Formats: sequence, structure tokens, C-alpha cells
Amino acid sequence: MNQFLPNTFEFGDAAGLGAWLVGHYRQHLAYNVFIAANTNPPTELPEFNILTVEGARLGAQTWLNDHESWHELVRPFANVTGVDLSAVDMNKPEDFYEWIDLHNQEHAAIDQAFGLA
Repeated sequence: MNQFLPNTFEFGDAAGLGAWLVGHYRQHLAYNVFIAANTNPPTELPEFNILTVEGARLGAQTWLNDHESWHELVRPFANVTGVDLSAVDMNKPEDFYEWIDLHNQEHAAIDQAFGLA
């Protein structure tokens, strides 16, 4: 089941960011569970620290790097490709919304591939 609501916040919305982070993290955990259950021997991917963001800023580079690392590990199992989700300036609204759209598209493709949509 998809627990991730991709469009629950807008640029600068700290409360919405908190809700988004929880659902997003849980969806990544669901990817790990799916991959482990559907590979033989079970492939256990690491968990990355994407539940919290340093200074409550989504654009914190550590968060972006960890998040990209997790996507890089998941993509081959879903047979999807994506852009480098760590290469963005989240302080610019136009970059933020472009990233959100690309990120949402990738999650939708992974969810579809894993039957989690």
C-alpha cells in the first residue's frame, strides 16, 4: 500500500514538510520490504536518514545525498531510471517544484513496478 502523499506541501511549508517526510520515509521502507521479499536470496537494502532534515530544510545536502543513494539502489529493482535527485537548489521555488515533479514521477514509476500504487 502506498503511504506516501507526494503533493502534501508547498515551498516553505514546514508543517507540510514534516508530514511529507514521514510518508516518504515509510514508502522507502516499503520498497526495501518489497525488494527483500521478492529476491532470492533476499536483498536487504540499507536504510538512509531521510526521515529528518537538518535544520528542517529539505534542501540540506546531506539529506539530498542520502535520498539519492537510496533511489540509486532501488531503481534497478524497479527497472526505472531517474535524474540525480541530489543536484538541486531547494532555496529556489522553481527548482523546488521541478524537483518535486521529477521525484513524484519516479516514485509513481517505482510504486507501479512494485504494485504499491
